[in-house]
Amino acid sequence: MVKIIGIGQDEKNIFLYYSYVKNSHTFFKIITSSDGFEFNGTTKYVIVTDGKKREETNFDWSNCRIAREKNMFFLVYRLKNKKTFVMSLANSSDLIRWNTLGTLTQITETAALIPDFKYKNRYVLYVGDKDIRIAMSGNLLKWQVNDRPLLTERPGMFDHGALQVGNVFQHDNHILVIYYVKRTTGDKTHYVVGAARFDKKDPNKLIWRSEQPVWEQSNQMEDTKMEPLGSVLHKNTLILYWLVNDHTVFAISCPIPGEHVSLKGKTFSTILKKTKENPIITPNPRHPWESRATFNSAALYADGKVHFVYRALGDTDLSVLGYATSSDGIHIDERSEEPIYVPTEPFECPGNRVLKTFADHFASGGGYGGIEDPRITRIDDMIYMTYVAFDGANPPRVALTSIPLNDFLDHRWDKWAKPKLISAPGMVNKNAVIFPEKINGKYVVFHRIYPNILIDIVDDLNFGNDTYLRGQYFIPPRKKFWDSKKVGAGAPPIKTKDGWLFIYQSVGYQDPGKYKIGAMLLDKNDPTNVLYRANQPIIEPNEDYENNGFKAGVVYPCGAVVVHGDLFVYYGGADTVVCAASDNLDNFLYNLKHNQEPKLQKINAPVLN
Repeated sequence: MVKIIGIGQDEKNIFLYYSYVKNSHTFFKIITSSDGFEFNGTTKYVIVTDGKKREETNFDWSNCRIAREKNMFFLVYRLKNKKTFVMSLANSSDLIRWNTLGTLTQITETAALIPDFKYKNRYVLYVGDKDIRIAMSGNLLKWQVNDRPLLTERPGMFDHGALQVGNVFQHDNHILVIYYVKRTTGDKTHYVVGAARFDKKDPNKLIWRSEQPVWEQSNQMEDTKMEPLGSVLHKNTLILYWLVNDHTVFAISCPIPGEHVSLKGKTFSTILKKTKENPIITPNPRHPWESRATFNSAALYADGKVHFVYRALGDTDLSVLGYATSSDGIHIDERSEEPIYVPTEPFECPGNRVLKTFADHFASGGGYGGIEDPRITRIDDMIYMTYVAFDGANPPRVALTSIPLNDFLDHRWDKWAKPKLISAPGMVNKNAVIFPEKINGKYVVFHRIYPNILIDIVDDLNFGNDTYLRGQYFIPPRKKFWDSKKVGAGAPPIKTKDGWLFIYQSVGYQDPGKYKIGAMLLDKNDPTNVLYRANQPIIEPNEDYENNGFKAGVVYPCGAVVVHGDLFVYYGGADTVVCAASDNLDNFLYNLKHNQEPKLQKINAPVLN
């Protein structure tokens, strides 16, 4: 049986320590990782000897904390010695060959040494399993503990409960202490992670303490047995390791806590800035086809311009599509005099009337229905457009058409391909977006059937012989967040250095009358894997132009582009106008990654499976 013991790290790698019994002999080994999640590196035997060079065989170690002191690593660990536990110390120059040095006097609780640090020429430990205190020593074995707690539980806050020292690091010229909050009810234990920073000039002096948890065990894992294994700082992130159900190791990557870092609960809505020119496209009373509303615009950046394809409602309430361009993404340079796309098929014509021109629709009185909420994606030299087709009676469905890029840029609107329905009949399906490139040789399509975002991975975009989207995977709402009721795709995802940036829309039970906009980062090679998801909306309906219109309290995204390093998100306001919000893309991605709900991820370590 494999027993997981602890975590360590050097300049390049992270080490996972474990022991196992074979033929009545206990072996102690490590496996390494360069990123903290894929432990496929070198596996080596760990040798532990005592002061007389005799090999140790008792590896009933726990609560391991490793710190570096110049060219030496020091391991503080709890060792079961007959019927009692003692805190012990070992050192190593390479994290593989360890020498046990003895037990720590006066230290009976979990302790972590401040790495590469002395205060008044003495080593310093933070120690505690209930509250956290400080201890000092001149020789690393004989310690003097200050009985005055530096960190205690805070009633009414996230860290009410017993506090246990996690790890201690030097970071940003401060001492960073990670601590675990352990609350036990019956046979269930609930863990929360907190952080504090102390002054390097005086490690007794608390400078900052987190007001929100760094990470908290979710309700879904309340019945899961979890124990902290340790933590590391790696490439500007904090990675926390957990032993789950005694045999599986999970890790979680978090922002490094500090005053400048937003933790769980930090409002994210100010990151994407609404342009002062909003709304950027408004109804045109001179055009009967767009006299009442112009909203929910798709967007494409090509040929040095942002091209808008927006939904328009006019005197007959028939949904058609208009067109506009902008050289800077905000100010409109050109706008179509006539709609560029109108209903032509029975499934999108009110009353199933097949009318060939927009004039025929207008003469017949139009009616509720038509072409709704377009999204456009460029794949190579072809433009694909998905939209909601509604005949005014049957459930709205997803339709797909296409046009060659050159014809689109030259405004040859008669070149749109004959549209086809790609979602199954008999159910409401909306919000379809197509990824702008194949992933692993396949096309990826997001769409929505209440309440989830559905994901399909398909060989082609032909959808012949009554082939429809099936919903092979899904991304659900989150019960305790702003996006708790329903979620839907917004703009086609954008490929970035950190993954696929996906803008989506949602309604939450906490504020059911309002549509809001969020963001996710998806894995580049597996877009079903959500890496980051904003804790709060990136855009909320709090402006007049988002509340005065056909539907108050609605911000609804259909397009997003990157222009000269800036992200532009285009959305409908109050189902009446087109609006824009923007930010530097790198800044936006940084904030998205550092203002998110971290989640556990099972590490890949074949020798442990």
